[in-house]
Amino acid sequence: MNTTIAIINLGCSKNQVDGERILHLFTGSGYGHTENLYEADIIIINTCAFIREAKEEAIDTILEAANYKKTGKCSKLIVSGCFSERYRNEVRDKFPEIDLWVGVNDWNDIFENQFGSLKHSSFERELSEPVSTQYLKIAEGCSHRCAYCVIPSIRGPFKSRSSSSIIEEANWLYEKGTRELILVAQDTSYYGKDISTSLYELLVRLLDNTRFPWIRMMYLHPKYISYDLLRLIASEERICPYFDIPLQHISDPILLAMKRSPLSLDIYRLIEKIRTLVPDSSIRSSFIIGFPGETERHFKELQQFIEFARFDKLGVFPFSPEEGTKAFDMRPRPRDVTVTRRCNDLLMQQREISREILASKIGQTLSVIIDRVSDNFDFNYDGRSRYDAPEVDGKVLIGNGNVEPGTICNVSIVGADDYDLYGEIADKISN
Repeated sequence: MNTTIAIINLGCSKNQVDGERILHLFTGSGYGHTENLYEADIIIINTCAFIREAKEEAIDTILEAANYKKTGKCSKLIVSGCFSERYRNEVRDKFPEIDLWVGVNDWNDIFENQFGSLKHSSFERELSEPVSTQYLKIAEGCSHRCAYCVIPSIRGPFKSRSSSSIIEEANWLYEKGTRELILVAQDTSYYGKDISTSLYELLVRLLDNTRFPWIRMMYLHPKYISYDLLRLIASEERICPYFDIPLQHISDPILLAMKRSPLSLDIYRLIEKIRTLVPDSSIRSSFIIGFPGETERHFKELQQFIEFARFDKLGVFPFSPEEGTKAFDMRPRPRDVTVTRRCNDLLMQQREISREILASKIGQTLSVIIDRVSDNFDFNYDGRSRYDAPEVDGKVLIGNGNVEPGTICNVSIVGADDYDLYGEIADKISN
C-alpha cells in the first residue's frame, strides 16, 4: 500500500497554489493522498505568517496535527510555508514533534533529498474544488516596503514569471475544466516591471491564447492601475470588471507613515476614473485600522472616503505589529477598545452600502458561475456573479435548475440581503 500524504493549507490563495503544488510533488511521484488525517502517513502543514492571527492559527494547527502522531498512522510531520520560513530557527526546539521544517523556496531540493526523484512539470498541481475556478500565480515576492508588512523579508523581491509559462499553465488549467481563471500575486498590477512587460500585455496574450470565459485579477496596487488596463477591462467581456485594490487608508499622514502611495488625492481620482471608464465595475478594498498615530480625525477621513467610494466589497483589519517591520516600534498606538470600535463602525457603514448596492440588482439578469451544490436545503446551487470573487465575497443562491458545477448561466435576480443575492436560472451560457 502506498505511503499516503495529507496536507493542510492555511492562509491566502497564493499559499493554496503552493500547497497544491507541494501535494503534486508527492502524488506525481507515486504517493497516495488522503484528506483523513488519521489515515495519513505524512502530514504537511502549509502555513501563513502575515499577521498575528495567522501565526496563532499556524501554531494551533501544528499542535493539533501533532496529536495524529500519537493517535493515527502519521510517522512524519512537516511544516512548510511562511511560518516555517520566518520562525523555524526560533521555534524548532519548542516543537520536537516536527520532523521537517521547509521554507518557501526549499521544496524541490528537499523533496529530492528526502523523498526521491522528482517526476513533475514546472506548474502542475493537485487542484482544489471547485476545479472550475482556479488561481494562477503570476509572480513571487514583493519589492514594496510597506511599513507594516513582512512579505518582502519572507518571500523576497518581486519576480515575474514569463508570460509563456503563465499561458502554458493557463491552458493546462482549462483542459482540466477551469472556466474562471484568477490571476494572483502579492501585487498583480506590478507584473512585468522587472522583465520589460506589463499586466496589460499579459492579459492581451491570455485573451489571444486561451479560451477562458472569465478572467479575474486580485491584489491590484493603486499606484500601478494604468489607463490602458482600465480600457482593456472595459472593452473585453471575458475580463471580469472586478477591482481588488487594497488601499489600507486614506489619510495622508497615515499613508505616509505606512510608506504607501499614492496619497489621498490620487486615490480619489483613481476611484472616479474606474467608475467613469468601467461603469459596470465592482470595487473591493481593504483597510488597516489602528495603525500607529491614527487619530479620530484620521478615522473620520476614512469614513468620509468610504461614503464617497461606495465600495461594493470591503475588508477591515486591525493593525498587527510584526517583528522586523518599521511599524513594529511606532507609537502611539490607539487602544485596543478604540480599534475594535472603529472596525465595527466601518463594517456597519459598509453593511448599509452593500445592502443598497445589492438591492439595486433585483430585477437584473446577471452572468453567474455555478460553484457547487448548495448546503442550504432551500437552494439548489451556490454561484457567483462576475462581481464576486470566491471566499471573500458574497454568493448568488440559486433556487432552480439542473446544471453541472462550473456552468455559467444567466440568472434572474429575485432577492437580496446584506451580502448575498438570490436568483433563478434563466438559461445556460456555457459549460
